[in-house]
Amino acid sequence: MGKLFGTDGIRGAANHFPMTVDIAQSLGLATTAILSKNFDVRKKMVIGKDTRMSGDMFESALSSGICAGGFDVYRVGIVPTPAVAYLTKYFEADAGFVISASHNPAQDNGIKLFFSDGYKMPDQMEESIETCLISKCYDDNLDSYGRIYDKEETKQLYIDYVKSTIPANQTKAISMVIDCANGAASTVAHDIFKSLSPSVTMIHTQTDGASINQDCGAMDTRSLQKNVLENKADIGIAFDGDADRLILCDHLGEPLDGDHILAICGRHMIENNRLPQKTLVATQYSNMGLDEAIKECGGNVVRVLNGDRYVIEKMRDHDYYLGGEASGHLIFKEQTTTGDGLIAALQVINIMQETGQPLSQLKQCISFYPQVIRNVPVSEKKDFQSLPGLMDKIVQVNESLGTEGRTLIRYSGTENKARIMIEGKNEKIINEYADILAKEIQKHIGV
Repeated sequence: MGKLFGTDGIRGAANHFPMTVDIAQSLGLATTAILSKNFDVRKKMVIGKDTRMSGDMFESALSSGICAGGFDVYRVGIVPTPAVAYLTKYFEADAGFVISASHNPAQDNGIKLFFSDGYKMPDQMEESIETCLISKCYDDNLDSYGRIYDKEETKQLYIDYVKSTIPANQTKAISMVIDCANGAASTVAHDIFKSLSPSVTMIHTQTDGASINQDCGAMDTRSLQKNVLENKADIGIAFDGDADRLILCDHLGEPLDGDHILAICGRHMIENNRLPQKTLVATQYSNMGLDEAIKECGGNVVRVLNGDRYVIEKMRDHDYYLGGEASGHLIFKEQTTTGDGLIAALQVINIMQETGQPLSQLKQCISFYPQVIRNVPVSEKKDFQSLPGLMDKIVQVNESLGTEGRTLIRYSGTENKARIMIEGKNEKIINEYADILAKEIQKHIGV
C-alpha cells in the first residue's frame, strides 16, 4: 500500500486506490484509535461532503468505521469545507471529515481531516493515522459502538456565522452573480447573499454531483463573466466544488484571482489598522506585484511553500491575520480557521461598501509582473542541486533579474515534468531566460 495522505488529505478517482470504501472505513477506525490513545476524547466526529455522487458511499463507509471505533457521528450533509471546520468546533467534536475532491472533476473524490480546534489535522497526526490504518493497529479499539446522528439542519449555524462576519445592512446597493460550481456552496450561498442584497443571481447550483466544477465555478469563470455583463452586476463570485476558495469578477467582466483579493484586503486592513504587524502570508506562486502593492502602504508579505496548509501554519506561528494563495484560498484568521470562499467574498463586498469604490477600481492597487512558465518533460526527478550546470544558469539568471524578478523551479507532483516559472518586468527577457533553463534541464534529464 502506497502513501495515502497528500498535501490536502487523501484524494483520487473514486473506487480506485486510495479512494476506496474499505480505506474510508479503515480511516474512520484508525482516527478513533489514534485520537483515543493521545487525547482525552469526547467520542464524537463530524462528517460533511460536497455534491459528488460517490460522496454517499464514502460517508457510509467512514461513518461505519468511526462507529466501530466507539465514536458517534454527526452527519451535516452537503456543506462547504469551512462549514465542517466551524461545526467541528461548535460541537466540540474530536475531529471533522470532509468528503470532497475540491476543484477536481466529478469522478474524483477525497477525504480531508480537521482537528478539534477547527484547523487541519497536523501532519504528524495524519502520519500516525496513516501508519495505524496500514498496520491495522486499531483492532484493540473495538470494545464499544457509536451512533449516527443526522445534523443537516446545523448548516444554518454556519450560514448565520458567515453573515455575522461583516456589519449588517451594508450591502443593499451591490448587485451580485454567484456561481456555486454545482458544488457545496449550492446549499448555503443563496441564504447568505440574498440576506445581504436584493439583487442576487444564482448560477450553477445543481446538487446531483454529476457536473461539479464542469465548465463553471472558480475553475472556469467564462459563464460567470457572461452573466455579470448580462445582469449588469457589480460583482461576480465563483466558488470551487467545496467552496474553500473563490475567484471574483468585476462589473466589466474581468476576473480577479487570489493575489488581487489579498492586495485589496491587505491594503484596506493596513490602512484601517486592522492588520497586526502589517504582514500577510502568501505562497511562492503569488506574483511579485503583490509584494509591491503591500509594501506601498507600509506592509510586508511573508512567503511560504505552496499549499494553504503552509499558509495557515505560518499565520498561527506568528499570529498573522491574513493569508492566501493566488488560486483563491483566502484565510481571515479573525473569522475562520481555514480557507473560506464565502467569508472572503463578504470581506471584499464590505470593502466595496466602505470605500464606495467598484471592484474595477479597487483592483488597480496591484500591478502584476509578467510571468512565463515552461513545463519540461523529464526522464527522472534528480535533485536540481546535483545538476551543477543548471544551478550555475539559475544563479546567473537570478543575478541578472536582481530585485526586479525571480525564478521558481520544481518538479510536478503528479507528472514527470520540471516546471520553470520566471517573473520579471521585461517579458522578452524572462522568456529568453526560461528557454535557457529549459534547454539546460533537457540536456541533463530530458526525455
